[in-house]
Amino acid sequence: MNKLNVFLLTVVVALSFVLGFSVQSRAQNKSYTGVMPFMTSGDRYGFFDQSNGRIYIYDNNFSQCLFVGQIQALGQAIQAISKS
Repeated sequence: MNKLNVFLLTVVVALSFVLGFSVQSRAQNKSYTGVMPFMTSGDRYGFFDQSNGRIYIYDNNFSQCLFVGQIQALGQAIQAISKS
């Protein structure tokens, strides 16, 4: 390989790392770190926010939030914050 090809390959690899880090930092800026998705047995989609202990349950089209709950401690009942 000549020097130009090696240089271009290095630039492409460096730019791909920069792009990857910028996409990751945007997600962290929107506070999506620590959010765990899950699916219930009734085809509902849920998200658990580890930072505040809240659970969000959506319908199967993600068009409406059906339930928001709060976990105080593991093993205790989930306290309903809002239902639709």
